[in-house]
Amino acid sequence: MSGTSSLVLILMVARLAFLTGCENTQAIKVGDTPPGISGRDMNGEDIGQIKLKAKLVIIYFWTNSCCADCLKKIEPLYLNNKDKGLVVLAVNEGDSKEIVESYARNNALTFTMLVDEKSKLFKQYHAFGFPTIFILDKNGIVREKIQGDIQIEKLEKLVEKQFKIQKEIEANYEKIHSR
Repeated sequence: MSGTSSLVLILMVARLAFLTGCENTQAIKVGDTPPGISGRDMNGEDIGQIKLKAKLVIIYFWTNSCCADCLKKIEPLYLNNKDKGLVVLAVNEGDSKEIVESYARNNALTFTMLVDEKSKLFKQYHAFGFPTIFILDKNGIVREKIQGDIQIEKLEKLVEKQFKIQKEIEANYEKIHSR
C-alpha cells in the first residue's frame, strides 16, 4: 500500500470514528431497559409509559415493502392475549401514515400502529433490518430480541414464557409477603 493510500485510509477511519463518536451506537440487548416510546398512534391516542406500564409489550419494527404479511399473523396472538396484558406496538419505518392506515384497515388489525416516518424510534432502538422485534416484560426490560422473521408459533411460545415467568414472580411475591 502506498503512503498516499495509507493516509487516505487513516483519514477515512478517523472521519468515521469522529462522525459516530457523538452518538450512542450501543445496540439494545436482552436485559436492557430501552428508550421510552411516546407519541400518538394512528387513532391519535397517546402512547406512553403509563399505557405500557405493567404490560407485556411486543415492539415490532416493520416496513410495508418486506414484512407486512408477517405482521398480519400477530393479530390472533394479540387478540388471544390482550386481556392478560399484552400490548403490540407495530412501528412502521418509512411509510406514510396513509399507507399504514390503509394496511391496518384492509387487514383488520386492532393492535397499536405507529408511524416512524423519520426513523426516530428505529434509530433509538438501534433496530437493524426488518422485522426487528423486542419483547419487553411488565417492568419494561427487554426479554427477547429477534432480528428477522420469526414463525408465529415461536413468537407465541416466547410470549407464553414471559407470562409464565411473570405469574411465578407474582406468586413468589405473594408467598413472601403473606406471612
